[in-house]
Amino acid sequence: MKRFIPIGLLALPVAGATPVTYTVVTRATQLNLMTVESQTSVENFTGRTSQVSGTLRYDAVTKSGSGTVSVDGASITTGNGMRDTHMKSADWLNFVKTPTVTFKTSAVKPISGNKYTVTGTLTMNGVTKNVTSTATVKLTPAGSATAAAGLKGDVLAVTTSFPVKLSEYGVKNSRIGGQVNDTLTINLKFVASSGS
Repeated sequence: MKRFIPIGLLALPVAGATPVTYTVVTRATQLNLMTVESQTSVENFTGRTSQVSGTLRYDAVTKSGSGTVSVDGASITTGNGMRDTHMKSADWLNFVKTPTVTFKTSAVKPISGNKYTVTGTLTMNGVTKNVTSTATVKLTPAGSATAAAGLKGDVLAVTTSFPVKLSEYGVKNSRIGGQVNDTLTINLKFVASSGS
């Protein structure tokens, strides 16, 4: 059974809105990617996974919506098997005990064009903190471009990025500050379709 890291996205109730439901296209592994980056003076690495799933509701007219996106934390790889095993252990990200990381949006503010300021809470390792990020949401109506990509219905392409300070989430590791930066950058991109 896979374990997932839910990351909520774009939740802002709007009266009279008619949101459309979009499902993350889990088979589109070439289009979905979550990375986590660590940079220190001793060692730099990037963890990656394409195992993204979830459901969104989005209204293109009011630029509002809601949803939950999940990332399979157990599938994250860094290119180093020993590091991957250690990263999931109790003395690092603790995915073995608490594999679920959840981002729930509390407010969305359109910036311009396809960009939004998204505010919400991130829960990781049993700790919840406020997080603000910038998200880009591009809507492509169903047509030849979406069909050529093997996607059904209208398609949302979503990207976002935000920093996570491990020590604020109770993550303790002897390598933090040396081989691992206390602040990791999470980047997420995925596609969701109304025709799933």
